[in-house]
Amino acid sequence: MSADHVHPAHDLAERLARADAFAVEHDLTLTPLRRQVYELIVTAARPIGAYDLLAALEPQRGRVPPTTVYRALDFLVENGFVHRIESRNAFVACCEIGKPHQSQFLICERCGDTVEIPGEELAERLSATPPAHGFEVHKQVVELTGLCGDCKTKDHNPDKEHEE
Repeated sequence: MSADHVHPAHDLAERLARADAFAVEHDLTLTPLRRQVYELIVTAARPIGAYDLLAALEPQRGRVPPTTVYRALDFLVENGFVHRIESRNAFVACCEIGKPHQSQFLICERCGDTVEIPGEELAERLSATPPAHGFEVHKQVVELTGLCGDCKTKDHNPDKEHEE
């Protein structure tokens, strides 16, 4: 599991407090549903999709229309609370709410663990190339897939798989 996916209650409380403070500072309305969706994304062990969020919300809220969750996700993405992992059509919590940044994502093909790596230099280098070809960049998404350290270790240690 990545360092960005830390689950102790105090870390969750800290991240929620940071999100609340950011919302107040930027005059954003973090409605109870938006906050609940954000909390579910923060506590998810890996990128989580809209329908998984709907299922997680149902015990507390009953049936929630998908459009309602998609609107909450749009708000959270637009305001930098979460990122959309394009290749998975899923969402992860931003590691740096309120700090403008470009990120790249390392995605494990086996377990789905996803790590956000802020990297302005790479983003700037990538954005500098297209104009030379007459191309105008509107959005940049960098997702690298492979095996995380844990899964790679399992590949090299077959006895570990039999322990699980």
